[in-house]
Amino acid sequence: MLRPFRLVFPVFLLGALAAAAAETTIPKDIQVAVRTLDAIHSKDSAVGQNYPCTLEAPIQVNGKAIAPKGADCILRIAEMKQAGKLTGNNELQLILAEIRVDGELVPVNSSRAEIKGKGKGKGTGWRAGLGAAACAGLGAAIGGARGAAIGAGAGAGAGAASSALTSGPEIRVAPETVLTFQIQ
Repeated sequence: MLRPFRLVFPVFLLGALAAAAAETTIPKDIQVAVRTLDAIHSKDSAVGQNYPCTLEAPIQVNGKAIAPKGADCILRIAEMKQAGKLTGNNELQLILAEIRVDGELVPVNSSRAEIKGKGKGKGTGWRAGLGAAACAGLGAAIGGARGAAIGAGAGAGAGAASSALTSGPEIRVAPETVLTFQIQ
């Protein structure tokens, strides 16, 4: 009589564990808002680097909170793009990588949060224009109209070159920033 029990009990136990695991799975197509804990700087970061954050609101499944507000989460840098030499923006892409559910960090697939820095195009134009004006004035004082034309061309080139030597503005995500992700 004990033999059937020995076979039924493990099967029952596995079924109960599978049901519990299914209950704690994070559903797809829900939006999850998180709050960053630390500042994220594009200058000091690398692709794959993790940052801690917390849930902004509980995640509910069938009316039961499987992850409470304030639960630990992990953000990960998925991609970083630098601005071009003369134009473009720096870009930082973050994903929600893990959420603490029932005491364990559970990996998730999420959409990306894209944070873009200010572009370089306007700064390049200003530098080229200021360089052209300054050198045109100096060229005119030294060599008249011909000197002004030569100076303007040289100044514009120098201004554009100085922009090419500098990187775009750093991207900074402040602590306590709320980001929203779609679970996929």
